[in-house]
Amino acid sequence: MLELKRKAIIISSVVAAFLIFSTVACVQQRTKRTGKNQGKPNVTTSAKQTADSLLAVKKQAGIDTTGAGKNATSINGAATPGDTSLTNKGLTDSTAVDSLSNPDDLQNTVKYTSEDSTITDAVLKQVHLYGNAEVTYGTINLKANYIRLNWITNEVYAVGTTDPADSTSKKTIGDPVFQDGPETYNTKEIRYNFKTKKALIQGIVTQEGDGNIRGEKVKKDAEGNFYIRHSMYTTCNLTHPHYYINAPKIKMVNKKQVISGPFNLVISDVPLPIALPFGFFPFPKKKENGTSGILFPTYGEEPNGRGFYLREGGYYFAISEYINASVTGQIYSTGSWGLGVASTYSRRYQYNGNFALRFNKNKSSDEVDRDLGRGQTNDFSIIWSHAPRPRGNSQFSANVNVSSNSYNQLQEFETNKYISNVASSSVQYNRTFGQFMRAAGSLRVNQNFGQVDPDPAANGRKKDGKTNISTDFSFGVNQIAPFALKGGRGRWYESFRLGLDFSGNYELTNSLTPIDTNSASLGFSIINDIDPTRRTTKIVAFNLNNLPEMLKDAQFTGRYSLPISLPNFKVLRFVNVTPSLSLQGEVFTKQYAYSVERNLVRIDTLKQAGTEYSYNFGAGVNTRFYGTFFVKGKRLEAIRHTVIPSLSFTYTPDFTGDAFGFYQKVNIKTRGIDREYSLSRFRGVGTGVSNGRASSVVSFSLNNSFEMKLKTKSDTAAQQFEKVSLLDNLSLGGNYNLLADSLNLSNITVNANARIGKNLNLNFNMNLDPYAYEANPRVLSNQVGTKVNKYAITQGQGLANLQNLGFTLGTSFAPKSSDKTKPVVPPANGNPTVTEEQREFIAQNPELYVDFNIPWNVSLNYNFGLTKPGLSKAQLIQAVQVTGDLSLSKNFKVSVNTGFDFTAFEPTITSLTLYRDLHCWDMSFSWTPFAGSASRVSNYNFTLKVKSSILQDLKVTRRRSFYDRSAY
Repeated sequence: MLELKRKAIIISSVVAAFLIFSTVACVQQRTKRTGKNQGKPNVTTSAKQTADSLLAVKKQAGIDTTGAGKNATSINGAATPGDTSLTNKGLTDSTAVDSLSNPDDLQNTVKYTSEDSTITDAVLKQVHLYGNAEVTYGTINLKANYIRLNWITNEVYAVGTTDPADSTSKKTIGDPVFQDGPETYNTKEIRYNFKTKKALIQGIVTQEGDGNIRGEKVKKDAEGNFYIRHSMYTTCNLTHPHYYINAPKIKMVNKKQVISGPFNLVISDVPLPIALPFGFFPFPKKKENGTSGILFPTYGEEPNGRGFYLREGGYYFAISEYINASVTGQIYSTGSWGLGVASTYSRRYQYNGNFALRFNKNKSSDEVDRDLGRGQTNDFSIIWSHAPRPRGNSQFSANVNVSSNSYNQLQEFETNKYISNVASSSVQYNRTFGQFMRAAGSLRVNQNFGQVDPDPAANGRKKDGKTNISTDFSFGVNQIAPFALKGGRGRWYESFRLGLDFSGNYELTNSLTPIDTNSASLGFSIINDIDPTRRTTKIVAFNLNNLPEMLKDAQFTGRYSLPISLPNFKVLRFVNVTPSLSLQGEVFTKQYAYSVERNLVRIDTLKQAGTEYSYNFGAGVNTRFYGTFFVKGKRLEAIRHTVIPSLSFTYTPDFTGDAFGFYQKVNIKTRGIDREYSLSRFRGVGTGVSNGRASSVVSFSLNNSFEMKLKTKSDTAAQQFEKVSLLDNLSLGGNYNLLADSLNLSNITVNANARIGKNLNLNFNMNLDPYAYEANPRVLSNQVGTKVNKYAITQGQGLANLQNLGFTLGTSFAPKSSDKTKPVVPPANGNPTVTEEQREFIAQNPELYVDFNIPWNVSLNYNFGLTKPGLSKAQLIQAVQVTGDLSLSKNFKVSVNTGFDFTAFEPTITSLTLYRDLHCWDMSFSWTPFAGSASRVSNYNFTLKVKSSILQDLKVTRRRSFYDRSAY
């Protein structure tokens, strides 16, 4: 028994001595390293010397002391510093966690690693990490060259260390990088509490959207808000930014916005003297849907227009990542105002588009006009673009651009839109049903804004604008081979094919159809009261007041046809014979009935549907032959001439018989002679109405092409000869009606196109009238004359009368090294990467972006046109147009668009544009020194702005626009 007690006393003494020795060693370790832990460590080697004295303690704790690899250790929030859950594998012992944990304990495991060394202070409950240290706690990650963990206060402290390789500059390495979820902050020194989620930071740099924030002293609260002193906010990503907003203090609300106190702008280290009391900078939401907010208006004055103004102010709605919208307005000191709604939407892999609706009420700046209630106009514009991705068996697309006649003149800034005189719109839907059936529908609007009114009171506004609205639908069956549904065996009749097409059209226009009631052209007189203004084309204003008149003139037309392909065959081995047969018809919603009263024709309109059809048959013959001219030259070997003549015959029966019911016959006595007329029940009478009689038409054409055979310049080329086209096509054609009572021969058309060399393109067209013209003695001024049934060559008027002639000669030059495959970078984004959505938007709006990848590009076009109807004087159009751009440097481009009108002997509209990419700024200057017309004025536009959309209102703009000479 005494022996057992003696052994117990000896063991207890040994354990007590070991504990006392361990305690003394830890106290000595703390005494030696107290100053180091409280301040910033400057040299890593001193920490290693302290660690050597604690080698035995580290071995007792199971810590790696070799320094050969990373030390990976984890601390669970429920464990104590001396818990056995400390391992070198970064894992936590599940049995060491108390089920009744303290609510003050950490909620996640703290994992830490270091490359150099890891020192544990058991007394002060601290861990010191040296060399590329890293601490992870949930979504929080901290990296630095030195990190200290405190288990008692639940704090982590991190700082960079002095570079031992550069002791003179005292440059620090391994500065802390703090990451909280997706947000990253570069700092000089940071102290963070895991439990309160508060932080104290020295020197911060963080990126939020396009902007970055820098500050000297920062506090972070538990809600993720940052309070920064001596801060700067900029969208320039350089270490030394070109510009920044300097503020004594700002608050960065968690992932929402930056709110600043008094601040001023600093450009190139020069502080601007103008300061603002506060600032508000929202962060764009993720997925590029932006942030809702106020759109600040632009201000200025139209010297001779609507006075002082505020334009394009309103509110932007970031509805979702797929759609946004903005509501803007404008107001002028003379009382004019405007409203607009714009929206952009996109669905990846399905569709994308944009919509804009604008309305302006303009009031005259002239006080007399305002007192008399004159000079007021309403302008509107509707723009809609919908581009789908082809999917399945249906497709919907839209390209709408509808506006009032004066909208471009009074509301647009861009030169090309201001001078635009036509606009077209279409909305289409197509669908296929199986392999053979198809259907389509569309709505089209075509506009011609007319010509400038010469009346001085009109102030240069346009008149006689034409608007045409039509809706179309179609249904069809693709051609099938009924005798070869199972593939066929090559028999001649198996190539017979049959299809079906049906289409309808309803057209509404303010250009009313002329009604020719002249007895000289009709051969009889009409008893109906006809508006004299309808004898020629009548243009009325496109508004609700004239809608009844336009609806009365509108007509629905339905057309159907049976396309038939007959088997073709050859004659004499080289002649192709193609027979033809076609059946077509039309459906009408009203008919005309005729009666004769007192030798005058009365026309009654019946609201009764009806149909008219016709059919014809014929055949076509064509062949091809060649002629080769051998030439003995250095490179030229031969010239080959290819000739393709074709001849076709088409016969259409007479459909004026009573059996068809398409025409009504009336007998009228003219100058004592009874005459019979066949009048159309569906088309009425007047200009351009067919008489339905039989026709037998022979059509002819002759196509020619020339090419030469050259020896290759290189002896090592794969082919010894190469072919070069001299003239791609030279053709002439026309037709002759065998059954017409006069003017049997049609006009002769001549067309040619060629590519001369590698860069020169030629297009030529000419129209010749073979018949003679007789002058009208009652017309004294420039007259067309009357075409007579006599050939021009028999009347001494030459082989034929030239009606019109035109040709275009164009070329373009660009360096071979220009890389057009590189992505175009939007000027509003400093990031060189372009997303898929941005690529699609750039493709739809190429005029908004500048491609600096092309060093230079020049296009030169010469246009010549001659029009000479009948005996009138020829009217010439002759102009040279030059467009080009030149990149003076990597980020500096010049663009020129000019020309010369030889008819007016003055320059055409000339514009000069400069683009300059200033890294985080964008500069553009556009100048139109010559506008080409007295109704327009030269103008310029200078803009210097920040690229980022966050600071889009930080810009300098100066312009002189078309409004300076406008009516308002």
